[in-house]
Amino acid sequence: MSTFEKRVPGRDRRKEGQILDQAVRLLARSTEALVAARDEYALLEEICRIGVEEGGYRLAWIGYARNDAARTVAPVAKAGLSHEYLDQIQISWGEGPSGQGPTGRAIRSGIPIVVNDTETDPSFEPWREGARFCGFRSSVTLPIGENRNRIGALMFYDSQPASFTPQTVSFLQTIASNLAQGIAALRMKAQHDLTVRELAESEERYRSLIDMTPDAIVVHGQGTILFANPASARVFGAESSAILVGRPVLDFIHAESLQVAAVRIADPTDSHTLSQFKLLRINGQPFDAEVLACSITFHGVLARLLVIRDVTERTHVQEQLLQTAKLATLGEMAAGLVHELSQPLNIIRLTAEGALMLIERGKATPDWQTQQFALVAEQCERTAEIIDDIRIFSRRDTSPIQVFDSMMAVRSAIDVLSGQFRPDGIEIWQSIPSAMLPIKGRRVQLEQVVMNLLTNAHHALRDKRETAPKTWRPEINVTASHDGQWVRIEVADNGPGIAAEIKPRLFEPFFTTKAAGRGTGLGLSVSFSLIRAMGGTLEVEDSPEGASFSIALPLEVDCLGTTPPPRPANAAYTPRSGTYGNAHIMVVDDETAAADTLAHYLREMGCRVSTAGTVAQAWATFTTDPADVVITDLRMPAGSGEELVEKLRDFDPLLPIIIVTGHLGATERVAANLEDDRCAILKKPVALGRLGELVTVFLQPPAEFPL
Repeated sequence: MSTFEKRVPGRDRRKEGQILDQAVRLLARSTEALVAARDEYALLEEICRIGVEEGGYRLAWIGYARNDAARTVAPVAKAGLSHEYLDQIQISWGEGPSGQGPTGRAIRSGIPIVVNDTETDPSFEPWREGARFCGFRSSVTLPIGENRNRIGALMFYDSQPASFTPQTVSFLQTIASNLAQGIAALRMKAQHDLTVRELAESEERYRSLIDMTPDAIVVHGQGTILFANPASARVFGAESSAILVGRPVLDFIHAESLQVAAVRIADPTDSHTLSQFKLLRINGQPFDAEVLACSITFHGVLARLLVIRDVTERTHVQEQLLQTAKLATLGEMAAGLVHELSQPLNIIRLTAEGALMLIERGKATPDWQTQQFALVAEQCERTAEIIDDIRIFSRRDTSPIQVFDSMMAVRSAIDVLSGQFRPDGIEIWQSIPSAMLPIKGRRVQLEQVVMNLLTNAHHALRDKRETAPKTWRPEINVTASHDGQWVRIEVADNGPGIAAEIKPRLFEPFFTTKAAGRGTGLGLSVSFSLIRAMGGTLEVEDSPEGASFSIALPLEVDCLGTTPPPRPANAAYTPRSGTYGNAHIMVVDDETAAADTLAHYLREMGCRVSTAGTVAQAWATFTTDPADVVITDLRMPAGSGEELVEKLRDFDPLLPIIIVTGHLGATERVAANLEDDRCAILKKPVALGRLGELVTVFLQPPAEFPL
């Protein structure tokens, strides 16, 4: 049986005068409800109730126009015995079939829609059966609101046809108009109450945060403290925060930071600033502080708010981390540093022993002796520079902050590491201004940052070599420039690059992508902190190939225009040469001075000597003119000595080879794999007497070799 089959008996037709009286009474009661209303939805329910109880209508309901896809009209209030009618129908204010009824048309047009007889009105066809079941014979739909502010409609249904005369509709439309204004007023009041409540809650939260924060919060106007929170007393060592109010801010600034602070107070910026200052407690004790400053209005006066955090302990921890990172870097550099030091020491020993031998034989002219001693002095200076750089780098940095030439620091970092890159065939391209670019900070810290970036690039390039094509050439580009306000330093490589997903974590402490034992994860984190402490930034840049890191540091413009002192030039040395006998010795070393000195000594022994600076050059020379004995360094650019030894052994398994190296790890590895009765290893610095003995033994016929 259909839901609408049950009939609801209607009431008797009322006289027109009675209908009008009811409409007037309904308007009066509705007006009273509007005046007393405190809640929007309670008002809507009250209007519907009055429509049924005072107006005598069978159903009264209010629908709000939704802005969903179907443009539905959702009932938000209803009253009457037949309100279940609303559960059986669907009404829209759109242009579709369900929007062609009186409700949809009234909301779209903004004018009341009257249905005098639900049985005959064609627009009521979709809802006729439901109206018949509920006993509705006439209805009126009244739009609520005007134009863009139209929010829905008010509907009344009566059991008699033609119940809504023009006069009645006029009174009811007044109710709808008043209701729209009442809803707007209630919504405005609700928004106001919400704003007041949120403001009170915000002020309470603000007060709680200010009172409970462990950081000192100080407000000053033109340098005089106007407000200080309770934590300020603890940070500045005062009995209470009230003692601070009224005192000049500069009373609490250490002399080291006084000039900068005075400029900031006299000419504050509009933006937020984060700086580090050395401050004073109320008893004069200094402490390191991080200060966040911004402009605010305090009691109607323009002021500056300072959030002050005591970072003395953090600074101490950072210094320890910095020292740990330095030592970790030195640990990674250790083998290369031994090699760097062994090179000049090798030249010194070769030169000195060669000179002594010739002096004993009476063949050393005064000019030649002068050349030899000049070479020894030059290499001693070279050794001293390396040791001095390492000493400065490794010590705990307590030097004062001062203005220094950033370009000299960059060049120094490259000089320390370039020798380590050469054996791996890594080319460092420099584009660094010769003019001084002064910045403020600690030189050794900038050197550490650049050295760390160079070391990371070195590791990345060595990793890529394992999978790169043979035509690939590893490169590091170091560029520097300035734009009038900032010094910019970029270290870029053509290695494997950095995956996008790990870029956000690169500067986190202890985060590393290196294999276990190859990195601490402190390098970039410490570098980031050092650059930020100098007022600059360290960022990873997008690069089409490899990785690129950019350093930006504030330029000390007042110190521009000076030229740094010239770098000392190395003294030139041309070895004396001679020929004797037919024994051919080939010396392979990328250090020209070492190769030439060694060649001079061997020629004095009566040997014919050829030299080469790279593996490729050595192999080309050997294949053209095979040597009787090969003396080779182990670490060289564009190929290692191990590769050369393997090629020579493949060519002649009995060829005598003497390996000369200062690289400790490689020495141990090669000794385990290659050293035998036809291959000897000498560590730098080389003793010429021992080298001469080996050459003499190796030049004997194979049958006479000692087993």
